[in-house]
Amino acid sequence: MPIAHCLVSKFCQPSESSLVDLWTKHSGVSASEMTINISQVDHQQGKSYDIISSLYLPSIWKRESITKLQLGLSKALSAYYGLDESEILILTSVIESGNLVEQGKAQQW
Repeated sequence: MPIAHCLVSKFCQPSESSLVDLWTKHSGVSASEMTINISQVDHQQGKSYDIISSLYLPSIWKRESITKLQLGLSKALSAYYGLDESEILILTSVIESGNLVEQGKAQQW
């Protein structure tokens, strides 16, 4: 269930490659359950980033795997959009068992 919601500046141009494949490559984690949603941002105020991503992960993941997914997503976004990683912010939320509803059922792990 790695899910990333990425807010991307309208000035960023994606490459032809698959972002999920890049995330898998850079994190070493299987793409079988990965989801990436991308929304374009037309205007940003304050401290700006080209990409701000909210990453949601289940609490069943070990700290090492969480770190791999975070860093892998940053590298994948950097490669996909041709950006320096300093232009990317990843915010991670760890979801506890029972706090996820999928297919109408609360998921437990």
